Amino acid sequence: MFPVGFQTIDGRMSPNPAQTSSTPSPFRCVVFSVAGRALALPVGSVRRFLPLPRLDRLPTAPLPVEGVFRYQGEVVPVLRLDVLLDLAGEGAEPNLYSPLFLVTWQGRPAALLADRVHGDTVVDPAERTPSDPALTFNGCAVGAFPDRVTGRGGTVTLLDPDRLLSEAEGRLLDAFRAVAERRLAQWRHSQDAASSADGAA
Repeated sequence: MFPVGFQTIDGRMSPNPAQTSSTPSPFRCVVFSVAGRALALPVGSVRRFLPLPRLDRLPTAPLPVEGVFRYQGEVVPVLRLDVLLDLAGEGAEPNLYSPLFLVTWQGRPAALLADRVHGDTVVDPAERTPSDPALTFNGCAVGAFPDRVTGRGGTVTLLDPDRLLSEAEGRLLDAFRAVAERRLAQWRHSQDAASSADGAA
């Protein structure tokens, strides 16, 4: 049962041995909107919030990848949640004010693109209800709870960040990341060589 009985460590799930009570504890989530849908992630799975940086767009990028950027020396793919959740065409196009959630996927950084961040909230497990059947791909929608954050009412769908990609999609993303790293490294090498030549002139 997610996230009750688990602690999220940098985007990965692990049993929490300290929690032995049969009564689940409240958990905190960050609530955001994608294509008009109120969604949530466990606070512990979000490493940082980032403004949308300038993205490098590679011709080999899969449809869910908006682009890549460098963060602390690593190439970070930016994933569109509207595409991953089959909500494409219902949301606004990414812009300068689109927020990013920096998470960890298979030990490497990845970023999730949202339309708007509304804030965080504490959820009592007793409030959880079944998730929206339209958002059950790969089991990523693990429940819903009353929307007290966006002002729209209704429910918020809780997502499991580890299930946003299938195993096959994860392998394809890793392969794309490797290609992106090689391509960007070639440009960086060319820029470094040009700078050295200018300095020697």
